[in-house]
Amino acid sequence: MNNDLSSYFEDPEFKDILAKYEGMVENHTPTYFDAEELTDIAEYYASQGDERKAEDAIDFALRLHPTNTDALVFKSRSLCIRGQLDEAYRVMNLIEDPSDREVQFLKADLLIEERRMEEAEAIYDELAKSEDESLEVLLDIFMTYMDANQMEYASKWLERIHTKGYNVHNSQKYRDALCDFCMTFGQPEKATEAFHLSLDEQPYSIPHWNGLAKCHLAQNDIEKAHEAIDFSLAIDENNLEALEVKGFCHLQNQNYEEALAIFLRLLPDAKAPSRIYALIVKCYLDMEMATEAKDTCLEWLKKCPQMTGFEKSEVFSYIALCYFNLQQPEEGMRYIDAALDLEPYFRGAILQKGMLYLQLQENKKAENLFQKVLDISPDYEQSEILYNIANCYFFLNMYPETIEWCKKITAGYPDEQMEALYLIACSHYGMFDIESCLKQLTEIWNISNHQFEDDYLNDKRFKHMFTNIAIMSKNNRQKEQ
Repeated sequence: MNNDLSSYFEDPEFKDILAKYEGMVENHTPTYFDAEELTDIAEYYASQGDERKAEDAIDFALRLHPTNTDALVFKSRSLCIRGQLDEAYRVMNLIEDPSDREVQFLKADLLIEERRMEEAEAIYDELAKSEDESLEVLLDIFMTYMDANQMEYASKWLERIHTKGYNVHNSQKYRDALCDFCMTFGQPEKATEAFHLSLDEQPYSIPHWNGLAKCHLAQNDIEKAHEAIDFSLAIDENNLEALEVKGFCHLQNQNYEEALAIFLRLLPDAKAPSRIYALIVKCYLDMEMATEAKDTCLEWLKKCPQMTGFEKSEVFSYIALCYFNLQQPEEGMRYIDAALDLEPYFRGAILQKGMLYLQLQENKKAENLFQKVLDISPDYEQSEILYNIANCYFFLNMYPETIEWCKKITAGYPDEQMEALYLIACSHYGMFDIESCLKQLTEIWNISNHQFEDDYLNDKRFKHMFTNIAIMSKNNRQKEQ
């Protein structure tokens, strides 16, 4: 199999093979392919998020080449991803050479899925030693842990790479792995440096310009994000990923019409249409066009019938939110119950159901659901959940209750209180208690080194308050003069 599949998929040779395969499927004409070609085709479909076509390709490969190691590895790994571990082990055991490098990685993958981390680590240690701790094997192990979202073990192997003295300046693969790590685990400033190093060597690399733009977006530097993504689009104005990032830039700047236009343009050719549908719905909701958002959700359900249960529950929760905004809580409740039937512990849906109960003035039922979300959430997420609950009350202009929930954050999580302080100020403003609002803003000013952060100044919940407070202050100064 090809190690750099992402670039191989753009190769004319692969495109010819893919066209030949798709012609065979469409016309039902038996055609021979070798196992490597079919496995690469399956990898391609998997990279596009089309699991059904990936499975069809690999099943065809196994009908032609039932003992091929790469095809069996792919099949076993896909079964593992779907949670069919027993079947994944059965397929793995069909492989004739269990000592094969890819088989060892597969075995470790299955152990990680079962949380048998010590056994997986033992396999990786042996693999690393057998290949003299080469950068390639260390990066492969590191990326396996990244794919499994195992930050602790990924960090350990990244440190092992550092300890061996490998230089990020001399390896593109190392830089790409480091960027992936930093972006995944919230260190975009470090990824920015690595992307710049890569672009010094490959100034026309669209993936690296796109990655740099995402780094700037993660750091809320929208201007630099626009600059980086415009370089991508200057190289290829039709690059789908670059256009999506450009849409994100507009979304971050609250330029909803521009963002919406881009996402609507992307939808017909989208590799992952569900993601684009979600962005379109967000644009409509932010533009207060709930009917259009609801209609888009219904189209989404119709056009993407292969969605998982969790994906469907997300769409149902979006529809429920649309009905909340349309002041139709009974209809919203029907959809949120459908979401929870599919995913009973979907915390976002439980919060939404609580908000619908508030809209129905069944406050006690809402409080019980909010407490349920707190009970099933880990300690490190408690302040975020409390803030989301406070927002439920805020959206319904229930300002005293908003302040009550925010004060649970300021009392219990002082290091994470800033958003809550702004929401308290805005709640006082909503109650026309300007004196308390100004007092709260003064507290924020003093603990924020005498500044208000742009994120809050531009937040539509707070923007109206800041604008009117500024006008009032200006009028008062003029009266004093």
